[in-house]
Amino acid sequence: MSVRERVSLGTGFDADDLGIAVLRTAFGNYLGATLFLTALAWFGLYWRLGFFSNDQFTFANTLVGVADGHLFIDRAVYGPASGASPGTYLVDGRVYGRNYGIVVVSAVWLVALEAVSLVADVRVVVTGLWSFTVIGAAAGVGVWLDRRRLCVLTGTAVGAAVFVGNLLVATPLSTYWYPLLALQFTTTLAAAFTAVVLYRLVSRRYTDRLGVAAGLTAVFATPLGFWASLPKRHSVTALFVVCVCYTLYRSREAESPVVARRFRALTYAWVGPVTWVHAPEGFFLLVAIAAVDLPTARSNGVRDLFVVGLALSVSLIPFFLTNLAISGQPLQPPRLLPGYSGDVLSGDGTAGGTSTSGSSTGGSPADDGQSASGGNVLSRILGQFVASYTVLLDPERIVRIFLRHGYTDSLASSEDAAVNLSVLESMPLLGAIVVYPLFAMRRLIRGVSLRKPHFGGRTDPITAVDAFSVVYVVLLFGLALTTLPLHHMFTMRYLHPLYAVGIYWVIRIPAVRRALETAGRSAVAGFGTAVLVGGPLYLCAIAVGDLVLGEAVQLYALVALAVAGAVGCWALLDTAVGGFESVGAAVLGIAAGITAVYLLVSGITLFPDTGEFLLPLSRTVSERLHFMRLYGSTPSYW
Repeated sequence: MSVRERVSLGTGFDADDLGIAVLRTAFGNYLGATLFLTALAWFGLYWRLGFFSNDQFTFANTLVGVADGHLFIDRAVYGPASGASPGTYLVDGRVYGRNYGIVVVSAVWLVALEAVSLVADVRVVVTGLWSFTVIGAAAGVGVWLDRRRLCVLTGTAVGAAVFVGNLLVATPLSTYWYPLLALQFTTTLAAAFTAVVLYRLVSRRYTDRLGVAAGLTAVFATPLGFWASLPKRHSVTALFVVCVCYTLYRSREAESPVVARRFRALTYAWVGPVTWVHAPEGFFLLVAIAAVDLPTARSNGVRDLFVVGLALSVSLIPFFLTNLAISGQPLQPPRLLPGYSGDVLSGDGTAGGTSTSGSSTGGSPADDGQSASGGNVLSRILGQFVASYTVLLDPERIVRIFLRHGYTDSLASSEDAAVNLSVLESMPLLGAIVVYPLFAMRRLIRGVSLRKPHFGGRTDPITAVDAFSVVYVVLLFGLALTTLPLHHMFTMRYLHPLYAVGIYWVIRIPAVRRALETAGRSAVAGFGTAVLVGGPLYLCAIAVGDLVLGEAVQLYALVALAVAGAVGCWALLDTAVGGFESVGAAVLGIAAGITAVYLLVSGITLFPDTGEFLLPLSRTVSERLHFMRLYGSTPSYW
């Protein structure tokens, strides 16, 4: 008798039911699971192993310390021997890192990798897992298309062939990469789950077709895919922002007060993980939630607020405990501590000042690494907001941030290789939101109300999510705009959650929904054409034109701007007169496709700095395109 049978017969508990419940909780249904596997398979194609920026040395060294059983960094395995990389702080002679919310979770993956290495080659295991994701994704697509047998056979053939090909060119994976790989597991899973949550949100309001479109857009057509395997906070914060959107929607949609209260509490619970990763973003996420939730809740009674407060408090426990262990103050995160730039780790015993090597990943008013009191922090936050919103009065900076970036003359050539993209260049599909001013005018004419009669006087769930998304992005601008444009932005990464919210905004446009619902095949054709034709053309342009890195990136930027303009013109035209669904679907597909081309080409050809990839075949392809490796215009460390 199997273990599953003994459990089921002996306790009345069905292990199969447990598995189904877990899958439903995590993915919603088989479509969510298929999107998750598709995301992992896509990210794996250009999953590179290397330190993309100096602060990643900090995260890897911090992870080594956490894996050894303590929060401080006691040896600089990565980066300079002094350990003085951006994001390091000094407390009582000990050096600490930051982003502990990611690091602690990644420690689990690091332990798992080390355990696997005792019985098998880690390279073979991860390559095999990637092939299984291809097979699983193919099986899910087969169910969706009612061609399960054909898709499973095709997926199995492709997965097996790629696995064998990877084995033929594989080399052992050095233990040197294990901490980095563990960090990448965390951020990649976060990016994949972002697609799943967007699918669940959109499909719950509209249809599965639109939900799948939203999920695929997150994977292939946004910077979410660019940052997925790069161990920085951006993928994680974007995930929890869309989680807030989903649970906020469920809390307003639920008929039962108990269910509504449960999802409302969960909405506040997402604040804790974000705060543990990046305290300023967590704080403003809480402000955005409260600003929308409290006025629109069906009840703000003592019981309701107690449950909400309890969920929020429990979610913040890891943040408080980490701060207490490091600084002795539960409300003082590492970002408020003195920066480290000395030689404690290299043995000279000197330290002090703020780290100045390499690039910083700040964006918060506390990133200068100086300790501050609560009053000083508040004044700095207010000052940063004033400075950020003042940027709105500077047309040149706004254009550089949102429309066309190019070179930044104010930065040294070593800091700006023209590899930065504006928001619109990073995600051409955002060109569709040009119709929102028209919607706003119509709404003002009709009058605005958060209460909808057909919801029994309660807030319409989608209206609550709309309001939250706007409030959150406004606060995000206040946090980040004053630091932009800056070197090492790539996709205006301080605004990274904007891209996840942007997918929701694009799907909310009626013209987009009509196009995807009535002309889905045109969207698929446009995407396929852009990838199959645009990919080779992009590579040929780089090779024939002998383009350096900045030129290659800016070539994509110009094409992306042109396509974004086409998306915007179609959205305006269709919204005004209608009847252009097939054209619009094709344009949307092309916009998604050129972004997918950039993700793949940049990941395999333009940016890898070590030549090492998760998949050995990706390394082989990258080596064959070695003449396109454009290090000449790239700083040694970013």
